[in-house]
Amino acid sequence: MIDQGLDAQDIAAELTSWWVSWRPARPAAYITARLRDRGAAAPDEEAPAEAHPHTAGPTGNPAWQAWLQQRATTEFLEPQRTDDDRRHARLYSWDRWAEVADHYATDPDDAMDLYGARLCGYAVKRASGGGQKP
Repeated sequence: MIDQGLDAQDIAAELTSWWVSWRPARPAAYITARLRDRGAAAPDEEAPAEAHPHTAGPTGNPAWQAWLQQRATTEFLEPQRTDDDRRHARLYSWDRWAEVADHYATDPDDAMDLYGARLCGYAVKRASGGGQKP
């Protein structure tokens, strides 16, 4: 590889691209065998895509494509919540415990984001009867 004009970084990149997940007992012999098996191909030539075990990019993965499609459709349906929305909900929902508790029961993550942990905890406690004096 040095005779072909590669420097240390290029050689390291070439060796790393082999995706060896185990440590050979004799690294020099392994490297020599891999270079001999590779034939006369230059190190900067691209190997065929099917030769590399990790060649499938995310665009070829059907699960990734399904996730992207789902995200693209839901991203525009739900408007992004702003800090003003949160501030307004926390200021004007302090006396609507049942509404906050119902929201928390159906979607706890969204309720925590909108109302905050303190208001959600207080609303759930009040709605369950734990906050009322006997």
